Amino acid sequence: MPLALRLPFIALSCLWLFGCAGTPSSKNAISSAPSSAASTAPAVPASARNTALVRGNIIIAGQPTADDLAAWRKEGVRGVFNVRTPTEMADRSVVPFDEAAAANELGLTYDIQPIGGPAHPFGPEVLAAFAARVQAGNEPLLLHCGTGNRAGQLYAAYAVKYLGITPDEAMRDLEPLGLWPLPIERMTGMELKLVPR
Repeated sequence: MPLALRLPFIALSCLWLFGCAGTPSSKNAISSAPSSAASTAPAVPASARNTALVRGNIIIAGQPTADDLAAWRKEGVRGVFNVRTPTEMADRSVVPFDEAAAANELGLTYDIQPIGGPAHPFGPEVLAAFAARVQAGNEPLLLHCGTGNRAGQLYAAYAVKYLGITPDEAMRDLEPLGLWPLPIERMTGMELKLVPR
């Protein structure tokens, strides 16, 4: 297969392999894309300003603390969509509080659709569940995982399938989370463009 045809496959393979391994970039401040819902987007609590990305009424972030959830609630967030695995959420050294109970106490809707490892792969059912949650209401929604990487990948898939964004634009939009440039680009110095086949 010619190199030009293999590059999109290689780039997408790297997304799959390395998408959850990195950490969000702390050097990038929060970024907000123009959107019709931008006027209702919540402000970002100070504790999350360097690790969160606001896209309309969706906030993409790493693991919130109980205090973060309360701060997000005060800023207008009305729901949480968590993609961490049950194992991660049960480990109190990783998440030292019951997030579902805390969200419930704050009056937040709470959904968990795990992504991670062979038991919980990235799949169309997770994207469908997220899209259904977004389409159920125009309320600000916190989409999170541990670092923002899995949540960012889910948002990119949502942007491609439901918002008509190209794969390349969707991934480049995640640069503030440290998901672009791709690891293969960083290592080789080559610029890639993601295009569907």
